Amino acid sequence: MKNLFLYTSFLTLLLASSCTKEIEFDSQDIAPRIVVNSLFTNDSIWSAHISRSRGILDTTTYTSIDNATVNIFNGTSNLVTQLIHQGNGLYTSPDGTMPQPNQSYTIEVVANGYTTVNATNSIPTGVPIYEIDTVSSTNSDGQTILETTINFQDPPGASNYYMVEVMVKGTWVDEWENDTIDFREPLPISCEDINIETVNSFNVGGFENTYEYIMLKDENFDGQNYSLTFSVINYAELKDLDLFGEIRLVNTSEAYFNYLKSFNMYQRTINNPFATPVQVYSNVNDGMGIFAGGTLTSWDIQF
Repeated sequence: MKNLFLYTSFLTLLLASSCTKEIEFDSQDIAPRIVVNSLFTNDSIWSAHISRSRGILDTTTYTSIDNATVNIFNGTSNLVTQLIHQGNGLYTSPDGTMPQPNQSYTIEVVANGYTTVNATNSIPTGVPIYEIDTVSSTNSDGQTILETTINFQDPPGASNYYMVEVMVKGTWVDEWENDTIDFREPLPISCEDINIETVNSFNVGGFENTYEYIMLKDENFDGQNYSLTFSVINYAELKDLDLFGEIRLVNTSEAYFNYLKSFNMYQRTINNPFATPVQVYSNVNDGMGIFAGGTLTSWDIQF
């Protein structure tokens, strides 16, 4: 029995030592890198959130970079604007400069202790909504919904990527502070169009194909007059409040579209240990993140 005990102990030590492997980390792999988050459209001033990545051995939680130099250049390498830090890593244009359609832009971010990063993206030409039709209807539960169809002319001979969303706008009265606050929020919309990407769908109010925004590309309707139909499913809550809405059609760059699609896939799998890991799309050289744009056209409606 004593010999058996010694043999078992020796075997246990042997197995333990054979399963131990020393893994070497390259400092380049674990060193923090600049992360850029800038999705821009022609209706807003330039803005970017600048932060840093966290290495596997980094336990800090605050990642914003507050001392960066953030420059925007045009397609001929001329400085368009230098963004100013507003706090918590948010940088905006101080002079109200906005992106322009059909232009190429480059962002460059310099910060002490980090490798300088840059990214380039083109903002495409706007695609206007030239017709819209709305009619109130009811769903299977008898609730009032707003059936909406928008028509737009897809530019021929080029790949186009679209994002469609519906916003509600109004003023909220804060009786405690004796103040009024303007608000603008996205509305959930339901859509069954065969060309939409379904990666960001969720279920609400009995509707399975519900989205905060719709994503689609023109592979099947290049150069055509296209009609897109969707439903504002919480219209019953809005129609008696005398609120205004805005239907937004954004002709995005391919990078913008790829980022949204991959980010939505990432959100769907992040808490699922059995799902295949998703790499969020990035176009930032020597860093991480996204710099991509789109051109917005909109149509105001009254609920």
